[in-house]
Amino acid sequence: MYMELAKAAHTLVNDVLLIKKGEEVLIWGDTACDEAVCKATASAAYTAGATPCIVLFQTKANPMEEPPKPLAAAMMNADVTIEYAMQYLLYTKAQVDALNQRNRAYICLTGCDTEGMVRAIGMVNYKKMIQLGDKLAELTGKADEIRITSPAGTDFTGKIGGRPVENYGSTADKRKYIMLGGQTGWACLEDSQEGTLVFDGNLWPPDEVRANIRTPIKLKVAKGIIKEISGGIEAEIFKKWMTSFKDENMYRIAHICYGYNPGARITGNIAEVERVFGVVQVGWGTQGPLIRPDLGGKPGWRAAAHCDGIMLNPSVYLDGEIIEEKGKYVHPDLAKLVKEL
Repeated sequence: MYMELAKAAHTLVNDVLLIKKGEEVLIWGDTACDEAVCKATASAAYTAGATPCIVLFQTKANPMEEPPKPLAAAMMNADVTIEYAMQYLLYTKAQVDALNQRNRAYICLTGCDTEGMVRAIGMVNYKKMIQLGDKLAELTGKADEIRITSPAGTDFTGKIGGRPVENYGSTADKRKYIMLGGQTGWACLEDSQEGTLVFDGNLWPPDEVRANIRTPIKLKVAKGIIKEISGGIEAEIFKKWMTSFKDENMYRIAHICYGYNPGARITGNIAEVERVFGVVQVGWGTQGPLIRPDLGGKPGWRAAAHCDGIMLNPSVYLDGEIIEEKGKYVHPDLAKLVKEL
């Protein structure tokens, strides 16, 4: 799909990152990434008049481990940074420092491969998808409380409390920090989060769980802290992984996100699954500074790692009003945009 990949890379470089002639563009991945997307992106950046550079490094054991020093130095000397590493560097000190001090824009496309890039970037109406994300942010930001339920057993509430709700998949003229389009999220008031979260779509890390969850993983949450993990063999693997860190901050709920990319599919790549149309994603562990822009570039807290879970067919209520029912957006403003998209 080299032609389709070239089109997706062109969209990324010109319509999302708005790369300019003369800019220094750093593209990095680890040895688990799809090098074809790195090369296609570099070609698109070069065609746009920029100077691209690709850096590959050994795959780390976990996401958010600090990068090799040569890559950290390169981050500080780039105008635009693009990440494809499977074990992402998002929230590392090196990445945050580079974004705060030098980078005009940074996009995290962790684990995005050729097929995913074609489907989730090249084949979607990016402009209309951004409009849908902005409307979700507007509606959610006006609410005081969110309630999420799902057929698998989720029943979870939290107070939004005036916290900023962000369309992470916007463009570089609106945000310095961007992710793959199709995700809007925020951090609820931490102590207000209560109930049960059941993940039946995906959960990662650890790698052994990643995709095709056969037995849903259930988390019981009280005052924003995971108190109990249950389910089948996947839950046992996940519980052992969490325990291995001996870090209480790993159990803290960090953020909630909507997914709405019509090209995203349930694959082994968490960054794509988070954006499957109609899902809700919840993350825990490190609450990085990019999640909490109201903290002025400081993290809410740091943990040994960060983990994300995906629930399928959720229903979402804002101050008691349903905006999404079993994975379908039913609020009139959202339904109109969905139809156009």
